[in-house]
Order: sequence, then structure tokens, then C-alpha cells
Amino acid sequence: MPTRDEICSALESYVKHLGNHDVDQLVALFADDAVQHEPLGVRTHRGVDEIRQFGIANAKVDFTVSRHSPIVVTGRYAAMQVRVEREGMPAFLASDLFEFDDDCRIVSLSVVIDPQAQV
Repeated sequence: MPTRDEICSALESYVKHLGNHDVDQLVALFADDAVQHEPLGVRTHRGVDEIRQFGIANAKVDFTVSRHSPIVVTGRYAAMQVRVEREGMPAFLASDLFEFDDDCRIVSLSVVIDPQAQV
């Protein structure tokens, strides 16, 4: 099982690569058979190919992202909030819940997006 430090480092990389729209580096953080629910309850992306396609589509949108909360870790699970800023709309929060495998790769990501949770 990955250590807390390894998970925190992976999540810092996740925020960095999401924010700079580096899809290759972002996808490299995921296990081959990972599942990404984004937004949770609306869309599910299965496997790195679908996650990559979603990342490519996201990279075409001009937004910035930064970590808004501490990273909270319990075993192989972690959660954090990120602040999303996009021109023409108020900044809002998204809550992300991650599960990691033994190699500290993301196997599950659930993203709760709430544009009304403005910051």
C-alpha cells in the first residue's frame, strides 16, 4: 500500500498536470483499468483510453485549478477540494475522492462538481 507521502505527492502532481493541461502526465497517474466518475453520477470513463479522451477534451477548455483544501488520507483513499477558475464564470469548488493501488496509481476517481459552491 502506498504511504501517505506518496499519495500526497501523486495528488500534487495531479493538480499540477490538470492545471497545466498536460494530458500525458495526468493519464500516467492512473492505473490501466482505472475508473473516473466526472462528474459523479453523470459520466463514467473506464480505462486510460477513455480517461485520456476526457482529458484531451478538458484541455481544450481554458481553466485553472488549484488545491483548495488539505489532502486527507485514509489507507489507500484520499480526498481534497480543488478550486476551478474559468473566464466568464465565478470560481467554484470540486470535491475529489481517490483510491490508489499498491503502486500509487489512481484506480478510482470520483469528482463532485458544484458550480454553486463558489469561492
